[in-house]
Amino acid sequence: MTSQVFRILDHLITHSDRVVSKDDLIEAVWGDRIVTEATLSTAIKEVRRVVGDTGKDQGVIKTIHRRGFQFVAFPVQQAAAAPSKVPVIAVLPFRSLSAAPEDKYIADGFSEEIIANLTRFRDLRVLSHLTAIHLQSSEMSVDAMHETHQVDFVIEGSLRRSPERLRVTIQASETRTGALIFTEQFNRDATLDAILDIQHEIGQLTAGRIASRHGEAGSLIRRDRSEEQTATWDVYAAVGQFYEFYKSYDPALHADLRTRLPRLLESDKGSAEGWAAYALLLLEERRYHLNERADVDSTRLGLEAGKRAVACDPQSGFAHMALALCQFHTGDLPGFRLSAKTALDLNPGHADILAEIGHCYAFLGNFDKAIPLLDNAIALSPVHPGWYHYAHAWRFALGDFWKAALLEIEKVPMPGFAWYYAHLAWFHAELGNKGCAEAAKADLLKVFPTFEEHIRNEMVFHYFTGPLVKKAFAGWQKAGLDVHL
Repeated sequence: MTSQVFRILDHLITHSDRVVSKDDLIEAVWGDRIVTEATLSTAIKEVRRVVGDTGKDQGVIKTIHRRGFQFVAFPVQQAAAAPSKVPVIAVLPFRSLSAAPEDKYIADGFSEEIIANLTRFRDLRVLSHLTAIHLQSSEMSVDAMHETHQVDFVIEGSLRRSPERLRVTIQASETRTGALIFTEQFNRDATLDAILDIQHEIGQLTAGRIASRHGEAGSLIRRDRSEEQTATWDVYAAVGQFYEFYKSYDPALHADLRTRLPRLLESDKGSAEGWAAYALLLLEERRYHLNERADVDSTRLGLEAGKRAVACDPQSGFAHMALALCQFHTGDLPGFRLSAKTALDLNPGHADILAEIGHCYAFLGNFDKAIPLLDNAIALSPVHPGWYHYAHAWRFALGDFWKAALLEIEKVPMPGFAWYYAHLAWFHAELGNKGCAEAAKADLLKVFPTFEEHIRNEMVFHYFTGPLVKKAFAGWQKAGLDVHL
């Protein structure tokens, strides 16, 4: 190619994140020389010939009517590269369907609020607002977004405002399949407070639905894991598998991750998410007696891993949550409260952070603080593990609402999890369901044979509030378990 063609192509590729105007291109390639429209048209035609385009088939260089040109295809070697190690999200500017010019600024506020909430998740990559504007203005297809920017999820919305009412619609879709993940519509009064409330609600809702590892981001990671990918990707994929364990508490998966994660972290020592997941795996070893080792102080090791996670990324809410839980279960309640507050401040849209910290407050009997956190966690992550509901069940149990407590536990069954069976035995016994209580007792002792021997220490370890402990022991005795205060 000629040097002129090379300079045009180089400029378009360098600025492929935006539309290059004709004046910009002329200044970059020809400088102060006077160039006619015909000269520019001939030069662009030659560039297209070099890259295999025509005026009709614009797969590489696209003409944007009345605006200029854009390089829209990446070289083959980039397109064939290994997938990004983190999910990529594009939040397109919300469209205003109203006539009032100022409504455009309200629409921009919605997309910016979503971006702000998503960027709190340190294990996601969110395209900038300017890049999203470019994607929308160039009318790039969902497939093209995935090919050129490796976008995995697209979030878009619209608003219509009248003097009295405001209606906002939002939807999210996955680029590779085109599947609609969720769509929501909000109808509120058209007041400033209502607008701000909806912006906040939509921001957190979207973060919870997309960023939750129990939902779309987690399924994407588990689906895409490849043995040929880099070590860093392996750590990230292992964290994704940790969230799968978080739902099931599968002992085999726990053992595999507890062995594999520290080895992977040797090659990626700066992974805050990896260290946080490892801290929680160590904590679960003691907290739920999963693959427990008699000669290992797993809670102390978990505390060290939690501190390391925070040191790697002080802005990671997940890292602060892992540290908070380890501090709680090693007796540092002031440290727990400080780390818990930091985690909630950093990422109030992370369902696991809300649920775990909420349960710690429920252990302490502070249900006024616990229940709102848990309700928010459930709303943000429609797909979630059963333990999200346990604090609700305890509150019902304290009021002797046994049927409600049982229904809460059975909303998301967790077969194989000792505490699931312990709650079933307790609640069925209180309801007089003798056969069901005995079956749950048998399942409990099968997965936790020393339950009767260790349950008193368990209650102390978890800081269970006194009135709840008394009720639990009374219920387990009714179920035929040999337990005593």
